[in-house]
Amino acid sequence: MRNLKPGHITEAAFWLALAGFFYAKSFGFDREIEIYRFGAAAWPRALLLLIALAAVGQLVRHWLIPAPANDRGVSGESEAAAAPAAAGLRWHLAAFFLLALPLAYLVVPDWAQARFGLDRPALHALKLAAAAALLLPYFAVVRANPVGVMLAVPVFFGALMQDIGFYVLAPLFAAAVMWLMGERRARLIAAVAALITCVLLLLFVSLLYVGLPAGNISPFYEIGAALVNFLQ
Repeated sequence: MRNLKPGHITEAAFWLALAGFFYAKSFGFDREIEIYRFGAAAWPRALLLLIALAAVGQLVRHWLIPAPANDRGVSGESEAAAAPAAAGLRWHLAAFFLLALPLAYLVVPDWAQARFGLDRPALHALKLAAAAALLLPYFAVVRANPVGVMLAVPVFFGALMQDIGFYVLAPLFAAAVMWLMGERRARLIAAVAALITCVLLLLFVSLLYVGLPAGNISPFYEIGAALVNFLQ
């Protein structure tokens, strides 16, 4: 265990917990479909299994294989430990917190609906308010922990997908990734995000006829439905 650091264990624990959480959520849409005999949840569960195996494999690698030393004879782990902003336990805990925030979006509104008997409009309003509130910590720490925010953005993208829809989120996701990677030219960000979204929509909607999530909340659902009707 001498090669394992607290950050390694924290990281592996998070990915295993994330895979377990989404595996439990997969029972909500696990049903038989005509075109695929393994059911609707087979591929998501296969991806979750790969995530879990990757987390365990990474942990075993850190345990069995010591980090190589650099030219000065200092191991990579020792050098990383000297830079807590990059590899310290505090950094991993902050990244864990950022990655866990999208899970709160998936759990809290449904809990509130079951607890208080919210109707559909009230639930949608609560989800929009929760999404906006949970985004605030990302803006607060983006300068101090950009890598953690970068890791969390795809998780948030997936958490919002069912309610907001792919058609609205895709350009926002592409723009957010470009901005986090250091691009600051607004026109270039908008142009590239629009181009990526158009290529994806033409490929999946017009050519492959794949039904992408259109969202459940107005007006996002209406925007997605209008784009589908236009492209098909």
